[in-house]
Amino acid sequence: MSDKKTNPPQRSWTLVHFLPGDFKGFRLVNLNAQPYPAGAFGVGDPRRTASLTSPAIPAHFPFDQLLLSASVGGAAFGAEASVRTAAGWSPWFNWGRFTPGKAASAPVKENRFGKVDTDILKLVKKATAFRYRLKLEPSAKAAVVRSAAVCYTDSTLPCPPEGRRAPGAALKLALPRYSQMAQRVPQARDICSPVSLSMVLAGLGAKAGPLDTAAAVRDHGAQLYGNWFFNTAYAGSRGFHAVLARLNSLEEARGFIQAGVPVIASLTFGPGELKNSPIKQTRGHLMVITGFTAKGDVIVHDPAAAVPAAVERVYDRAQFARAWLANKYGLAYIVAKDLGAFLAVKEKVTELYSTPPAGTKDRKKYIESQLVYNERVELTEISGRWARVRAVEQQSLKADGKNLAPYVGWLEADHIAFCPPPDHAVIVRSKTARAAGPEFSLGVKLRHSGGLHARHLNPLPGRAPAAWLRRKVLATARLFLGDKYYWGGRSAWGVDCSGLVNIAFRAWGLDLPRNAGDQLAASKPVKRAALKPGDLIFSAAADRPAAITHVMLYSGGGRLIEATGDTDSVREVSFRAKFGVSFAGAEHGMTAGGKKIYFGRVID
Repeated sequence: MSDKKTNPPQRSWTLVHFLPGDFKGFRLVNLNAQPYPAGAFGVGDPRRTASLTSPAIPAHFPFDQLLLSASVGGAAFGAEASVRTAAGWSPWFNWGRFTPGKAASAPVKENRFGKVDTDILKLVKKATAFRYRLKLEPSAKAAVVRSAAVCYTDSTLPCPPEGRRAPGAALKLALPRYSQMAQRVPQARDICSPVSLSMVLAGLGAKAGPLDTAAAVRDHGAQLYGNWFFNTAYAGSRGFHAVLARLNSLEEARGFIQAGVPVIASLTFGPGELKNSPIKQTRGHLMVITGFTAKGDVIVHDPAAAVPAAVERVYDRAQFARAWLANKYGLAYIVAKDLGAFLAVKEKVTELYSTPPAGTKDRKKYIESQLVYNERVELTEISGRWARVRAVEQQSLKADGKNLAPYVGWLEADHIAFCPPPDHAVIVRSKTARAAGPEFSLGVKLRHSGGLHARHLNPLPGRAPAAWLRRKVLATARLFLGDKYYWGGRSAWGVDCSGLVNIAFRAWGLDLPRNAGDQLAASKPVKRAALKPGDLIFSAAADRPAAITHVMLYSGGGRLIEATGDTDSVREVSFRAKFGVSFAGAEHGMTAGGKKIYFGRVID
């Protein structure tokens, strides 16, 4: 399991700022913070210019291309960016000015750092940091900045091969079908981008005809309709979050589709390279990914079809991946009403509370769990410096006692940030691991190794014999022996009983519910005589046998591993030392030491 190669580094990284904590250190002029989800900022005095300027933002890797996008409503605006290379900071590069129907890209001005080629900054030498700014012009009404995004790419990296996905359930979103070729205008062949955008906007409930959208996004500077910055800016002006991104895999696209968000993709292909396409070849053509077949092939709305009835098409997965991911770096417009479903923890660990604690004294009273770096959450509310989220990777039983649902609680709002849908390839199996960047806890899922040595990682998904998995889970649990018990803990820096079990199994690709009672519900009852190392032992107060309060790992030979408040530690002891009776005489459902005891199995 751990000997497989990990995915190569991703070529592109998309950063989206829309939460209060995203704008720390920004210089603001005539902008006031707005309550979520109304927008990030509102203009204070619409008669005056407003601006937003980021501090220097270090990149996760050196890059040679950069894209900007912003969702601004109620005012004409422009966007600029500057990059830092070995030669220092560049001048500000200008993406032009946008207002619906009067957009114009800036004249090309090349310098020793590079140039903006209509909508993309192309650098001569790679940069390691960037900064950006938005400038809003005076307007007749108060304007709002909903979000801003930067996408950077190392175009020298190879495109990883897109493997054929294992057969699974088909997935498809319903959207209107618009054909650019059916539009009775001379520019019909040139409006694939706005026609694709109009399908997505109409699907979101906005009135957005193909020709009206084309007129709104037309770049009067470059005399074209496919300016990526202006297309996303128009969607932003209609009240949506619109992000210009480069996705790194088809599985990332699938994640957006599963969340109900279609993906507008830009493709390049030659003759015979995309079978079933209504056009023979193209240097740049946009269409909407609406789903995937059970085999993993790509379902699209292709506006190049001659008539609306022929717009929906299915393209071969491998051919589509080459035309989109390899040839166009996965260029995509992401348009959504809300981005709260696309978030992950950005700190090495953060704590989840049932109620925001007033101070450290309240921690134990309200703590529910911990989330590790890159763990996904869905945002439901922001109150002050706290965010209420669904911890989608930590499940618990609903009130019906039958179905699992994400843990819900509060964490510090500054601890989460935008993250595209997961396409995890590896998980940290060492207690902690560090490369050049932050220290990662056991159980952190990543798309690629991030510079970590292979000895620290397991591939996802993992397949291994049950007996081997049992040994590995126990070895992982033993990494915590001697550590102090930590109520609510579920990370390398402290665990409680169910947190230890959860994270030890998680490191080997097995996701269990968070709490002991839910872990019992997810396991199969097993007799003591059949108990194997790696099985689970549960206990409850004898007078409340249904309320499971503790979980342990059976380690073999009548011994168990547990994180316990009894000794304030993680320890390995005999069954007799724990319960006062011989393991040989134990039975599932027995009472001993004032506890009701159960045995369960999750690895068959």
